[in-house]
Amino acid sequence: MSDENLVLLSQSGDNEAFSQLIQKYSADAYRTAFMVLRDRDGVEDVVQESFLTCYRKIKSFRMESSFKTWLYRIVVNRCYDRLRKLNRENETLKKMSLHIRPGNEVSYSIESKLDLRKVVLDLKPEHRLVLTLYYGMDFGVQKVAEILDIPEGTVKSRLHAARNMIKRSLAVKPL
Repeated sequence: MSDENLVLLSQSGDNEAFSQLIQKYSADAYRTAFMVLRDRDGVEDVVQESFLTCYRKIKSFRMESSFKTWLYRIVVNRCYDRLRKLNRENETLKKMSLHIRPGNEVSYSIESKLDLRKVVLDLKPEHRLVLTLYYGMDFGVQKVAEILDIPEGTVKSRLHAARNMIKRSLAVKPL
C-alpha cells in the first residue's frame, strides 16, 4: 500500500495503517537520529517521541511533502532539541564547576561533569532550580527572584547554600 493511502487511513483513525508506516520507516528514522546524536539511548527516545508526534499530528498533515520527508523533519528537529538541552546542561555544569572549584581551574573532565551532575541532582529541588535558572539560563538574581516569586535574599542564600553543599559533596573527590 502506498504511503499516501496509509496516511489517509491513519488520518481516519486506522491504527494498523499507522503501524505500517512505523514499520516501514523506523529503521531509517533510527539511522537518521543516530547520525545526529551518536547515542543509542538518546536515539531511541528521539525516535519514539517523533513517532508519537506524527501520531498526534497525522490529521493535520496536508501531504504537501511525502510522509517520509515530514517524519525526517520531525526526527531531525527532535535531535536538535535534544542536543540543545544537553548543551544547556553541560554549560550549566561547566559554569557551576568554575564557580565552585577552588582556584577556578579551567580543566573540566568528563568524570568531573558526571560527579557534579550527580551531586546537583541530589540537591533539594529549590536549590537545583535556583542553580539551573542562575547558571543554566543566565538569569540574574533579580530575575530568578521574579520567576520564583521569592525575595532576592532568598535566591542569594539558596545559591550560597547550594554551592556549599556541592563543595562539601565534592570535597572527597575534587573536580
